[in-house]
Amino acid sequence: MNNDYQPFVNALPVWIRGEENTLHVTCGLYTAAEKRPGDTLILKVATSGFYRVFINGEFCHYGPARCAHDFFRVDELDITAETKEGENHIAIETVGYRINGFYAIDQPSFVQAELFQNGESVTATGAESGFRCFRLNERRRKMQRYSFQRAIAESYRLSPGVHDWRIGALENAAPAETEVTEHKALVPRKIPYHRFPFVPAAETIAEGTVRKGVKPATYRKDRSLTDISPILKGFPEDELELHLSDEIQEFETVQKTDLHQPYTGERTLTENDFFTVTLGKVDSGFLCFDLHCLADGAFYIAFDETLTAGDVDPLRMDCVNAMRFDVKQGEYSFISFEAYSFQYIKFIGFSGEFQIRNAGIREYHTPVKITAEYKGANANLKKIHRAAIESFRQNAPDIYVDCPSRERAGWLCDSFFIGRVEKALTGQNTIEEIFLENYLLAKEFRHIPKGMIASCYPADMYDGMFIPNWAMWFVLQLADYQKRGGNPELVAKFRPRLYELAAYFEPFENEFGLLEDLENWVFVEWSEANNLTDGVNFPSNMVYGQMLKEMGALYGDAALTAKGEKILQTVRQRAFNGTFFTDHEIRQNGVLLSDGKSTETCQYYAFYFGIATPESHPELWKKLITEFGPDREKRGLYPEIYPANAFIGNYLRLDILTRYGYREQVLKEIEGFFLPMAETTGTLWENMGDYASCNHGFASYAAYLIDQNTR
Repeated sequence: MNNDYQPFVNALPVWIRGEENTLHVTCGLYTAAEKRPGDTLILKVATSGFYRVFINGEFCHYGPARCAHDFFRVDELDITAETKEGENHIAIETVGYRINGFYAIDQPSFVQAELFQNGESVTATGAESGFRCFRLNERRRKMQRYSFQRAIAESYRLSPGVHDWRIGALENAAPAETEVTEHKALVPRKIPYHRFPFVPAAETIAEGTVRKGVKPATYRKDRSLTDISPILKGFPEDELELHLSDEIQEFETVQKTDLHQPYTGERTLTENDFFTVTLGKVDSGFLCFDLHCLADGAFYIAFDETLTAGDVDPLRMDCVNAMRFDVKQGEYSFISFEAYSFQYIKFIGFSGEFQIRNAGIREYHTPVKITAEYKGANANLKKIHRAAIESFRQNAPDIYVDCPSRERAGWLCDSFFIGRVEKALTGQNTIEEIFLENYLLAKEFRHIPKGMIASCYPADMYDGMFIPNWAMWFVLQLADYQKRGGNPELVAKFRPRLYELAAYFEPFENEFGLLEDLENWVFVEWSEANNLTDGVNFPSNMVYGQMLKEMGALYGDAALTAKGEKILQTVRQRAFNGTFFTDHEIRQNGVLLSDGKSTETCQYYAFYFGIATPESHPELWKKLITEFGPDREKRGLYPEIYPANAFIGNYLRLDILTRYGYREQVLKEIEGFFLPMAETTGTLWENMGDYASCNHGFASYAAYLIDQNTR
């Protein structure tokens, strides 16, 4: 990494004194700037947490772009156009979660910021001409985790003047003394900056009344609430300021009227009332609204990507898609600190009286320009292509993420497919390079064996979880990245890490050279295929053989290439039973034997990695192209072959059909797989049903497949 990068002149990393290791602390920094005609203003910010910037009280920026452990990307924000001549108020809010998860790294909290006017430093953290610092208390601190994968749920106490510090009225803010923390290794952002356009709700779809305080027979309690420990950091249940997920379950609908009326931008909310609005499609970003509190009270919001039994279920995905607001009379403008994915927002009155105005979302999407579009005449394919683009936009904000809701996590294997999508939609590898660079910057992957590559990064999984298959897919992605015109210097720098990975796998090779009894979470697909991974799992060995071949090609290692070819040949000989490829062999009395079980996904792995071809296995190929696919289960064909799910079986199928020129069939099956998703949410889903994420990054691969088959 370039050690010459020194973006700050006077700024030092600071945090509230004595709190850099305290869970969930929110810090505010304020300064004023007198702008003259022709002046330029640049604000540079780095933090171990997340931050947002308000200029003259208006939300302007959010960041940073995430990075590896012990490295921090710096945002260099040109705020010239967002400021006016005369006095300007510049406020930075930053949250230090100091918590582990799949999204936020568990590191000591700090913020480092500096304001430059016409190239000269005028305000800097840790300097005499420094920012004013405040502890911000309106967001409840001791709250439950939002999900097992993400940090803390949001809940607020709002009183008049609570946000006035953002515009220089500092009398209501709580001053905090800062201290300088350890020196930080800083890295350039390297991706464009976001714009955060506002999208208002499109319709009010329902209104009615609720009964509060209704105790359910059994409360739904997710592991993120009940399993807090040193392995899963957070606030224990008995220390919480309120039990948000419990409280949101204590409302019972008494009366409901379906409306489907255009959203007018304003609704009154009183005790025991509710109303629900929709954005018209699933979107991702910061939930926002203006609020006029007419009488002191409290209300809740619940939000989700889809409706469950005609209503918003904020706990559907095992995350807390809910917030509580306790409000004193006054005017407020609210924007959530965290980004979420949702289509529906339900406002529920608990007490008091409110006017809710301008409900909607400030979008947080990829900052890279999308240039691709579907130019065909098929209206269904156009709708799916648009939904795929939406899924990509919302799942590549700073790195590739699996979903913008439950996790916002940078998973491998997902990233293999999203990498192809980015190149197809933007003509660039901008986000992918940041994603890969984070893996390169990591000095080590903590809590997993030496040589293994973290399945999800940047992240802290203190339970030691990893997916060995995903490390293999990382190698495939790196090879694919280079074939797509990626930076060869970046690929070359990975050589030591990939050879360490190959060395990790060697002790698991049996007398046939096949991996046997891999440790930790062996993952093939979200289907029965995941229950057939013990012993010698053939799909895993297919990926392994291809991984070694790709490494050999990347680094000119003929021995690795030959080893990979031999593994694939051995799988070809042992896995095929004459009709289908079987998923695994189990050692019994020292002998490897097949139990005869086969999954649809295993067949796709075999053809994807060249174990089988239409020429080498013509009968199986004929079955796959004529009798398998979106409607195979409905037709009752081959019930003994466990069906594939969306990820990754159905995508491998469509890729294979594309490879062998079955264009019309691919496009027809894309309609069968994805049209219901596109019509329901405007995005594409994690599974074939809407019981999990309805906005998943890998699903954007549908756009790539459509493009490949309509050229």
